[in-house]
Amino acid sequence: MSFPSGLYTLRASPAAGYGGLYATGNGVDDVVAVAPQSPPFIERQVWKIEAVHGKESAYTISLHTNGSTFGGHWFPKDGEPIPEHPVVTSENSYEWFIAYKNIPDVPHIITIRAPNPRLGVDFYAGTNDKEQVVIKPVPVIPDAEAPYWQFKPHLLS
Repeated sequence: MSFPSGLYTLRASPAAGYGGLYATGNGVDDVVAVAPQSPPFIERQVWKIEAVHGKESAYTISLHTNGSTFGGHWFPKDGEPIPEHPVVTSENSYEWFIAYKNIPDVPHIITIRAPNPRLGVDFYAGTNDKEQVVIKPVPVIPDAEAPYWQFKPHLLS
C-alpha cells in the first residue's frame, strides 16, 4: 500500500502519549529541527509529501507555506546521506522512500529512508540530541530498529 500524497505533520519517534517533537522548517538552506507543536513553531510544521511519478515508494518532502514563500525540500546537507549529518530544507528536491511501519498501539507510523548504495546498512531520517533531523544509519539485520515518524493529515483552514 502506497503512502498518499498530501499535507502532514510529522512527529518524531518515540511517538507514544502526549506532547512530542515535530519536524519543523527553519528556512531554505537551514537545518530541519524538531520542536513542540506550539507557537511559534506550528506554522513551520506542515509538510507536503508528494509521490514521485513513476517511482514506487519515492516521495519529496517540502515545507508547506502560505504560498508567499518557498519553504524548501528535505535534502541531505552535503548532497548525499552521511550518517549523523543533518537534513536541511533546500531549493533542490530529493527523493525519500516512505514505508508504513507497524507498532502496536501507535497509529499512523512511517519510516523515511534515503537512497543508499552501501550494502548492509540503510539510512533513515531520524533525530539527534540537538533537536535536529539527521541521517541515522541502521544495519540491515532482523529486529534492527529504524527511526519512525507518526504522521497526521493537516487540513487547511
